Amino acid sequence: MVSKNIVIISGIIAIFAVIVIIMIVIYFTGYNTALAKDENVKRLAADTDTQLQRRYDLIPNLVQSVKGYLQFEQQTLTEITQLRTQWMETPSEDIAKKNQLSSLIENALGRIVLTYEAYPSLKADQVVTRLMDELAGTENRITVARTYYNDGVRDYNIFLKSFPNVYYNNNGFMGLKPWGFTELPQFQASSLVKTSVPQVNLSLA
Repeated sequence: MVSKNIVIISGIIAIFAVIVIIMIVIYFTGYNTALAKDENVKRLAADTDTQLQRRYDLIPNLVQSVKGYLQFEQQTLTEITQLRTQWMETPSEDIAKKNQLSSLIENALGRIVLTYEAYPSLKADQVVTRLMDELAGTENRITVARTYYNDGVRDYNIFLKSFPNVYYNNNGFMGLKPWGFTELPQFQASSLVKTSVPQVNLSLA
């Protein structure tokens, strides 16, 4: 009877040990997966920044070209220049702030685009039109890059919120430290950007 109890207890201990080992293996493999997904999001964010940089490199010339026409929009032109500087000075790791600044810049650019549509004298300026066309040419690249970025963020965030990853990430496991990853923000265009960006595809027709 005693030996039978010992066998049962030993079996329970063995099962518990196997479960613990499996959980530890999941802990480390999960951590490596989370780390890989985090690095993938950073790569996608960098790809998005590259496309945004193409757009923002146009801003100084654009502002210089349109300011003679848009005296009443000097505040907007100054705002764009200041926001561009802030965006360029923001560390790439601060994705949330870069997204926020990007959205604000697009709001300001959207106002210029709408003004361009309304004033024939601006459309008659070949320099302004060329710059606006170049600006339009970056939109598809930015849209694609942001779609990939948002998909990567969604995959990463879902992974962190899934069990047992959410427990490991917040609490660790049996003395092992928590992963400590944080969920990342997706890019969301403001309402003005959503309505104005499609109008960037301009022509002289």
